[in-house]
Amino acid sequence: MDLKALRSTLRQRRRSLSPQQQQHHARQAVRHALRSPWFRRHKRVGLFISNDGELETAPLMQALWHHGHRLFLPVLEHSLSHPMVFVEVKPDTPLRPNRYGIPEPIQKKFFPACLLDVVITPLVAFDANGSRLGMGGGFYDRTFTCKRNGRHKPLLIGWAHACQEVAHLPRQPWDVPLDGVITEAGARAYKVGCRNSR
Repeated sequence: MDLKALRSTLRQRRRSLSPQQQQHHARQAVRHALRSPWFRRHKRVGLFISNDGELETAPLMQALWHHGHRLFLPVLEHSLSHPMVFVEVKPDTPLRPNRYGIPEPIQKKFFPACLLDVVITPLVAFDANGSRLGMGGGFYDRTFTCKRNGRHKPLLIGWAHACQEVAHLPRQPWDVPLDGVITEAGARAYKVGCRNSR
């Protein structure tokens, strides 16, 4: 499978959505998220700030703050052992663009990634088996190696448009699969262990 070509195709597919479609998808996805069991007890939630046509996370962040969740955004690090760390954010937390132009918190009071309860993850593509295709940097796979050691938390939940689903993605030994995915079409859990944890 030509992953470079697939990334290009799927990125173009999500960028081609109109602003009205983007807003509608985000509203629907937030409804599914709040109805899912993932956010009933879990209070420490990692998210990301959307760009490049990704399903918008701002409405989800506002809804989770409203329901009393603690929210954390990723900060990219120049370290193989800690490629990405998380910082708690409030609605007025100052942000600045990182080297990819994505806003991230300025403060550096880091929270261990594997102590989060749920992490909403970006992706370019996903399949019915919980495989995730990212941008190719490996930040999430390297950050959440704790999941490969049998650790249950955090739950990794993909956040995407339904049009980003593909029939099958290859999975490498270092890939960390998703526990579930949320799109405008609904919320889907991938593993029995994910369901039993809530």
